[in-house]
Amino acid sequence: MTKNRIEALLAALEDGRAQYERLMAEDEAPAERREGGPHPAFAAEEVYDLRQPEEETIGSDGEQMDFFSMAGSGLVRTEAPGEMNRIAAGDNLDYMLWLLKEKHLAGKIQLIYVDPPFFSNAKYQSSVQITGSDGRKSPVLKVGAYEDTWGHDLKAYLEMLAVRFFLMRDLLSETGSLWVHLDWHGSHYVKMMLDEIFGANRFVNEVVWVYKSGGASKHSFSRKHDTLLFYSRTENYKFRPLQEKSYNREGKPYRFKGVEEFQDEHGWYTMVNMKDVWNIDMVGRTSAERKGYATQKPEKLLQRIVESCTDEGDLCADFFAGTGTLGAVCAETNRRWILCDTGDAAIGSQILRMAEKKSAFLVERPRGVREVGPKAYVQAAVKDGRAELQGYQPDLTQVQQRDREIVSGYINENSLDLISFWSVDPEYDGCVHSCRRILHHASDAQRIEGAGAGHAVSIVGYDLFGGRFAWVQEEVTDED
Repeated sequence: MTKNRIEALLAALEDGRAQYERLMAEDEAPAERREGGPHPAFAAEEVYDLRQPEEETIGSDGEQMDFFSMAGSGLVRTEAPGEMNRIAAGDNLDYMLWLLKEKHLAGKIQLIYVDPPFFSNAKYQSSVQITGSDGRKSPVLKVGAYEDTWGHDLKAYLEMLAVRFFLMRDLLSETGSLWVHLDWHGSHYVKMMLDEIFGANRFVNEVVWVYKSGGASKHSFSRKHDTLLFYSRTENYKFRPLQEKSYNREGKPYRFKGVEEFQDEHGWYTMVNMKDVWNIDMVGRTSAERKGYATQKPEKLLQRIVESCTDEGDLCADFFAGTGTLGAVCAETNRRWILCDTGDAAIGSQILRMAEKKSAFLVERPRGVREVGPKAYVQAAVKDGRAELQGYQPDLTQVQQRDREIVSGYINENSLDLISFWSVDPEYDGCVHSCRRILHHASDAQRIEGAGAGHAVSIVGYDLFGGRFAWVQEEVTDED
């Protein structure tokens, strides 16, 4: 490490600490800031409760459809339940401040796993494929996901992380733990920083995740592992040792007294406490859990972390959430979860993924933040007690220029093919969009007879590129 890099590390830690102390010392809570203030409050804009048995979903041809086999229990009209899972679309610095100051979650989160930028100075993309109404698939299109570009400014990168690590420390419970997922670019700098923020005696493990995927080099050994840094909030952290197979030499039985041995197709083995080197395959191109998002991590990796450091009912969080792998694992293992990301593609992917898991959750966005740039536009109608989409114009900002001609072709043929999913709130009161069901096929209507009479009806959905659209019919009468 050169002197300049040591100086950058020390300066980043000092400035990150100063920024954290300044933010926490401010008396003005985020919710009290005026519109345009530096740290906005977050408000629930969508509520999804998809845990109840399937209700009828009627297709455009009148036939009963079965898309996700899920539907919502009642609608949430005002403040969403405090125990609901959360997806936050916004800067995780703002969001963690809001959780601390407004939601009073200091000391309430059992596990925080983060997969932040790696200081790779690269741009990452999601893979999207459009399926036309005739079943024809487009080539794989690339959509901007996030940028890990810092102009080789190590201090800026480390300072960004430092202030957030201080906030994560405050959110963790007394028995909680932090897992930070990095690679060779910056893990050694971040470990030194975490030693200072949490204390060197709070370091528990450096877990090495080994995989097969990735490129090869003629100038070095192939880089085929990531690093996970495991720190505890206090010495009384929650931890459950997991076990793994340890094969006997030459696969033969030892027959040691008091040692239980087992046999499988590979030979004889014993069960031992899991080591700190994990061989887990990356998410394959044909895997059912693959969402096409850049740098997606496998559920098996997160499952080990969740099962070792939490119990059922515990609250877990990922503030660089990507496609929401932590949330997916928590849903499967009966843990509560919080996800946060800034990317449109990430948020759309998280909502759809957690809907597939039949979770109940709300989607929060900064209040009073003006949107700029192009907007998605949807045409919709409520007719004969059913809501239907009629046309769609996406925001193509994140689509590569070379792919826009392909997308335009699908828009001209059937623009609804670009929609990923949508939902209807038949009794919208202008406060929170509440979902009873999600449709995956935009050409099919959602039946709402009776529910919408005398009320506004709202439609919210997301396209394949993560773009969000919303539509409101101010009042529905019995004739509509």
